[in-house]
This record gives sequence, structure tokens and C-alpha cells, in this order.
Amino acid sequence: MAVTIKDVAKKAGVSISTVSKCINGGNVLEPKRTEILKAIEELNFRVNPLARGMKTKKTSTVGVLIPNISDYFGRTILSYASRYLYGANYSTVFCDYVIFDDSKTNVSEKIKFLLKYSVDGVIVQPVDIRPEELDLFRKENVPVVFVDLKDDSHFYDSVTLNNEKAVYDVISKLTAVGHKRIAFVSGRPGISTTDERVTGYMRALRDAGLPVIPEYVFRKTIDSDSGYEAMEHFMSLKEKPSAVFIGGHDLVTGALSYCSEHKVSIPDDISFVGFENEEASKIYRPTLSYATQPMKKMAEGACQMLIDRINGSYVGAARCSVMNADFVEGLSVKNMN
Repeated sequence: MAVTIKDVAKKAGVSISTVSKCINGGNVLEPKRTEILKAIEELNFRVNPLARGMKTKKTSTVGVLIPNISDYFGRTILSYASRYLYGANYSTVFCDYVIFDDSKTNVSEKIKFLLKYSVDGVIVQPVDIRPEELDLFRKENVPVVFVDLKDDSHFYDSVTLNNEKAVYDVISKLTAVGHKRIAFVSGRPGISTTDERVTGYMRALRDAGLPVIPEYVFRKTIDSDSGYEAMEHFMSLKEKPSAVFIGGHDLVTGALSYCSEHKVSIPDDISFVGFENEEASKIYRPTLSYATQPMKKMAEGACQMLIDRINGSYVGAARCSVMNADFVEGLSVKNMN
């Protein structure tokens, strides 16, 4: 039989209301506080967040909603967010949702689950989520913070990367060392993150006085298969690119797999810059140059924005925190000058 707050009160020799005050962060004087904590430990008492939430309207739980647990960005954000929230005395309820081939999702089911669990707030990577689905949170006054994508409706706080600048800077590094035929791989069209990256790619080429060659832009999905297909496409061209920027962690894995299988030498056959895949850079030889998102800062920034909303320390207009990518230089880019 589960231990109740009544059992704790009896063992500690105090009232039920005093125990309740103690476990909810209230000021309980010694020696009562010590006796309560001792009784909680001896009885192995666990607070039921849902039961407590019925009284306090708070459960000290935060939902994290991402498209796919297999995606590197989403699972990394989840990992950093969970650690930060734990340190702030919040539990994490995690949900991932499926994006089907026709861009439909089962996200409504996952949103309803989080609402049923009475989460205090939600961090979401809102890929292919419709505004009316997010409205389910707004109707219940559950604060939401976007990560990765900004909110064009200005209803929700967001933490994003300056995607256009990140790609612009990488392409500019390649043009500066003499590359004129530069390919770029990213996700499918229609996602603001990837659309902004393509904009940065094209702007960097224009500023360098170079044409945008459609065959050098590969946009499909962000998985490893797409990275493999992209390299297969580029290496089949009559005029192959001299350099490629692979804009995603799993895309890098697939692209390197192709290069390894088909004896494509980096940087002799093609210069190579990755995105996010620090592990590949450490293992691959020569070491890879790569751009990387400050995902720890992004996750922690999103968490703090959400906590500020939950505890009421910020009630103003929607905020958007835009962060810059970092660049790590390896030996995978050939100087063409």
C-alpha cells in the first residue's frame, strides 16, 4: 500500500498541513522540518505530482516535444533540457511525434497527452505543427517555448540559430580559399530553418560574384540516406563541385559513408565541411571542418524562458533569442588559391 502524507505526518509527529507546507517549499522551522524529511526518507514517500497539481495548479513538470527521437538535434536538446530542468527542480515528460510522408503528424495525440499529465509548460521543436494544434496549449494557459524555429505569430518565446549567417559564413570561408563550385545539402523546402540556410548559401555566392548552380543544391530530408544520395548526385555530375557543405548531423554521416565506399578522397577530390557532427570530425581522417550550433546554450535558454513564464517572473511580449553558430577548422578544406 502506498505511503501517504498522513503516514508521514504521523511518523514525524506533526500535522498534515505542516508536511504539505514542507514538501511544497514552504518555510517550516526546525526541528519539525528535520523530522519531516527523516520520515519521508524512512517511509520512502514519493510526492504524486498530479495529485499535488490538483491543489497547487502546478506539477513541477515540463513537457519536451520533438519530431523524432532519432534526430540528433532533438535528442541533444532533450538531453541538455532535462539536465537543466532537473537542476531547477522540474521533472521532464518527453514526447516525440511522427511526421508521415504526406507531412501529416500524430502531434495532436501527444499534445493531449501532455495536457492530461498537467505539465506546467512545454518546450517544442515545432516542425510541421499547425497553429491550431498549438492552440490547445494556449486554451489551457500552458506556456510554450519554441526551439530551433522562430514563431512568426509572435505568440510564443523562441530560441533559434542565425541559420542564414551560419551558412553564409561557411560558404564565404570556402570562396576565400578559391572555391568556385560549391555544393550545399540541407533539409526539405518549406521548413524555415533550411530555407534560411539556402538563403545564406545563395547570398554568399552572389557576394563572391559566383553563380548559383541548381544542380549544386540538394534538398530532401535530414537523414543519413539523404546525405548519401546527395554525394552520389554530386559525384555523378559532369562538372563536379570542388567543395560541399553538408548541413546536418545525420546528413554528414551519410555523405561520409558514400565517400568511404566510393574512395572519394577528402580534400583531394572534394573539400568537405560538415554541420554539428563533432563525433565524425574526431574520428574521420583528415579531421573535418564543421559548423556547430550552441545546443547547450539553446536548450538552457529555452528552459529559463519557460521557467520565467511558469513562475510569472516574465509576462511580457514574446521574445526571440537568436544565437550564432561556432566554427571548428579541420583539415578537410583544400586551398585552391
